[in-house]
Amino acid sequence: MTSKEIELRSGVPRANIRYYEAEGLLSPQRAKNGYREYSEKDLETLEKIKLLRRLGVSVEELRQLRQGTEDLSDVLDRRLAELGGEQASLERVRQVCGAVRSAGVGFDALDAGKYLRDLDAPALPEESGGTWWRQPEAPPLPAADTLPTVCSIPRRLFARMLDQFFLAMVLLTALCLLGQNPAQLNDLAVNLGLAVLLALVEPLLLRLFGTTPGKALMGLHLARSDGGRLSWSDGFTRYLMMLWCGLGFGLPIWSLIQMYRTVRRCLDEEPQPWDADIAYTARPFRLRNLAATAAALALVIGVGEAVNSAALMPPNRGDLTVAEFAENFNRQAAYLGMDFGGELDSQGVFQERPEEPNVIRVSVGQEIPGADQFRYTVEDGRLTAVTLSGEVWNSFDWYSLPEYRMAAVLAAFAWAREDAPFWTSEKKRQLAVFDELDWDRGFTLRQGDVTMTLETEMDGFSATTMGIAFPDTKGGENHFAFTFTMALEE
Repeated sequence: MTSKEIELRSGVPRANIRYYEAEGLLSPQRAKNGYREYSEKDLETLEKIKLLRRLGVSVEELRQLRQGTEDLSDVLDRRLAELGGEQASLERVRQVCGAVRSAGVGFDALDAGKYLRDLDAPALPEESGGTWWRQPEAPPLPAADTLPTVCSIPRRLFARMLDQFFLAMVLLTALCLLGQNPAQLNDLAVNLGLAVLLALVEPLLLRLFGTTPGKALMGLHLARSDGGRLSWSDGFTRYLMMLWCGLGFGLPIWSLIQMYRTVRRCLDEEPQPWDADIAYTARPFRLRNLAATAAALALVIGVGEAVNSAALMPPNRGDLTVAEFAENFNRQAAYLGMDFGGELDSQGVFQERPEEPNVIRVSVGQEIPGADQFRYTVEDGRLTAVTLSGEVWNSFDWYSLPEYRMAAVLAAFAWAREDAPFWTSEKKRQLAVFDELDWDRGFTLRQGDVTMTLETEMDGFSATTMGIAFPDTKGGENHFAFTFTMALEE
């Protein structure tokens, strides 16, 4: 029979049945699909467990009875003695309570010593004449006869989301420290790496602490049925089962079905399949949990943003030589995902590399001749200006400004200054100027002692909102020129 059938026939809740299985009192067979199969003998055993537990026989005594190391008569004799003592003790309490009430004294005049001696005297035999153990209703199964589980959907969901977020920030921060720009990585590869890393880290944390950062902030704790911590293999198996039974491995439609089943089990207050035989407990969620969560998020986000901002800084700072600018330019272009089809050599000259198949370069439109070479102004070995310019006459081709090259100059030259903005948000604000280019006016941007200017001239060309200049084919001569300069002010 199935779990549902034995629950209905025995009247024992499923949570209690799982607890007795975890304690070794019940051992159903497993079908090929992994589901439990209960026999009539299992039902008889469960009813015996139900009876004896309601009579007050302990789980340890039941285990000894099942193992044959204890006799039922001896167990019941001890239980009868316990109940007799409890009954006699309660009778003595009733008698002493009645005596204190009959004395009619107040709190100040109460002779506590006299009544304490009466209360601690040897228990009197039963005098009621009835059967002392008989009660109007037999006691129910003890509430402790279930493995605790957490059915709060918000707490479980937020705990997992926090764990994933914290680990993602650690992973992205590590990539920044290694010189890799997380924004340029493949999202699928990052997500797969995160899933693998979580599969290794979560079981380790459960083995060491019985919880994870997200679960700790939500007041959640996991343990084996005997109270010990989960082994790493137990935690790993639990994680894989959660991916399959809870998230369906992200497979279309199937994942939605599995998530619905997960929610349904929480609403029915049933343990999740990956939490079977696990004691999952939750402390009351208080204001300090909310405050700790907010503080942890602020700390992790702050550290991650600081590392990301530092990673955007060029390797050479302060006054630069041409060679140092070239190194900065190459590094910043690579970190920001700009592929110009070559690099600057130590003399600052752009060296084009052979074209590679399946490589998409960042330029849009045809590049103006000469726009790939910089001109440098050096004073006493100190680079004071970088200029990029280009010009065409009487052309029927369409062109675009080398916006990405100009952005790389900004990141290599202006961000190398001591007064350069540190935080990413301010750097993005500076880069945004290239997305808002005024083709007719150019622009001027200042940062401390650095001035960046762009001057353009178009005659017979028409600019589009896509940042491309098309020649006016209706006739006449045309001219398109630009000059971009990054210079230190005197």
